[in-house]
Amino acid sequence: MSDYEFVTVHDSAVTNTNPNSMVTVTVDTSGSAICDNMSDAEFRKTVLTLRDDAVKVIALRIQDLSNWNAAAQARVKQWFGKSDEDARTKLISGLKALVPVMNGLTARNFVRVDSEQDRATGCVPGTKNLDGEVAHVCAPDTATHTIAINRNFCQLPQKSVSRLSSMQLTIVHECTHFVDTFGSLDYPGGYGYTACTWFASDHPDRAITNADSIAWYVLARY
Repeated sequence: MSDYEFVTVHDSAVTNTNPNSMVTVTVDTSGSAICDNMSDAEFRKTVLTLRDDAVKVIALRIQDLSNWNAAAQARVKQWFGKSDEDARTKLISGLKALVPVMNGLTARNFVRVDSEQDRATGCVPGTKNLDGEVAHVCAPDTATHTIAINRNFCQLPQKSVSRLSSMQLTIVHECTHFVDTFGSLDYPGGYGYTACTWFASDHPDRAITNADSIAWYVLARY
């Protein structure tokens, strides 16, 4: 059994080597799967594998920013409308903060939209108007880094091999919202590959804090 199939159910449970040391753990298996088109075990393996791959790409972007050659500067300008030292510094700081947060994600961080765990984050307004939503987080939730997954997420391709949004792009996008990473925002007109390139040209002051712009900067193949 792979690590992706394990879920922690009790933080202090140990092997029963001492008399009367048993820990009773109740596991609720009555809830529906997060995705209708895969089991929860498949979902966990998928999102954590995509996370692992994304972290590797983020490391490459950090190296690009360190090298700061012409190609690295051109990529930053493509997605943020400028490639000055301020943009470079913000990206290095944000990406370095993003890595440990993403590495810390486990199966428990991914929950169903409007579930008890989602509501517990305290961002109740984020659970309204869910029909067109793919996922959401509560930006100040640095304690649990909970990512609420909606059904639309399950229909996305796993990776953005072209200009289409994907599960992987969504995971990065949502993680940039947390205030201990980028504290990014969702600006109108700042969603999607093409829209983000336009947004960079028209609003370079905002693009550097736009969640989808950051996600596409990290993951876009070209």
